Amino acid sequence: MALDKELEKAFGLVFEISENVEKSGLPRYLVSGRSFFKAEYEQFLFYIIRLRGAADSRVLAKEMQLYKEKFDAPVAFWFDELTKNNRNAYVKHHIPFIMIPTQIYLPFLGVLFSRKFSESVRNTSFRLTFNAQKILFFLMYNKKEEYSKKELAIDLALDPVYVTRGSKELVARGFVKERKEGKNTFVKLVIEPKKLLELGNDIFVTPVSDVIHIKRTDEVKELLKASDYALSEISMLNPPSVETYACFKKSEIIREFEILDEPEWEEPDSICRIELWNYDPKQLSDKDRVDKLSLFSSLKDTKDPRVQGEIETVLEEIEWQ
Repeated sequence: MALDKELEKAFGLVFEISENVEKSGLPRYLVSGRSFFKAEYEQFLFYIIRLRGAADSRVLAKEMQLYKEKFDAPVAFWFDELTKNNRNAYVKHHIPFIMIPTQIYLPFLGVLFSRKFSESVRNTSFRLTFNAQKILFFLMYNKKEEYSKKELAIDLALDPVYVTRGSKELVARGFVKERKEGKNTFVKLVIEPKKLLELGNDIFVTPVSDVIHIKRTDEVKELLKASDYALSEISMLNPPSVETYACFKKSEIIREFEILDEPEWEEPDSICRIELWNYDPKQLSDKDRVDKLSLFSSLKDTKDPRVQGEIETVLEEIEWQ
């Protein structure tokens, strides 16, 4: 059926969908006029109840709890149409729903991904956007239980619109949840940093947009150490012959650099390698180096086994708050 294809497209996982659902014991009003499906992936399963139309979120929340108690598994509701107000209300009350093909909100799948994400289902569509990743890293590093979107915008120097979009993306993945209080919306992690780190190769995206080589100048000292150069300072890796630094790709400082077209003809100690990043590395920086999660994201696709081994060791030594 179309549902299994949509789930595969959205999450990169092949669910087996069946209509063989035991409904005995449920009151008639929870069965009448509704279709039931079971979605299974390896040892994980959840149930889908297809409704004829939208329902009040408070009513649906109560019904969801009854279904969960009956099936002893997560439950999602399938709709053909929903208004924007319906969708917002369901997300606010953490009610999983499916509306093909425009929106799928299944936050409990974050638990599945934290348990196991097979090598065979690595899918670039599952990779985070840059702003969502920046927000996620910030939440992983900091011990405060939750942050308002206003705080995130200030601390990460992000436009509030991008904070809202990034948070919405993380909510949809099941990595964070939002809590409304008056005019403020608060965001908090719902999966431990260590568990998220297990997904790193699949969800983290390299922050590096481009790489340039420049003549060494005093301005370079204002940048953060990056790549294998940064890694060599916090591991047993030998330092590279050419130092690498990170810079936000929209930074004005780039105009002051003398970019080299043929750096191989220059003496290694007279030049620098500059990574141009899709987000400003300074908001997450680790002293004079880029932060460890971003460093991992920039190096995770390297083929050098020495780099792979050292960056894994560095990540294992992080003391999460």
